Amino acid sequence: RIQEALMQLPEEQRSAIALAFFSGLTYEQVATKQSIPIGTAKTRIRLGLRRLKNLIPDLLEGERDD
Repeated sequence: RIQEALMQLPEEQRSAIALAFFSGLTYEQVATKQSIPIGTAKTRIRLGLRRLKNLIPDLLEGERDD
């Protein structure tokens, strides 16, 4: 379900999140890799994570109960 939710994100948010979380890059490294300002990288990641949170709230609730 997470992969399905990721596919619903705009490409720039999805790729920034993938670089940061799946490849372990820092904001600065994401910015360099995508040739964008660091602030843009942070914004893309933040907005993407916010959208994911809204797309998969039931998964997050399950984690809180554990």
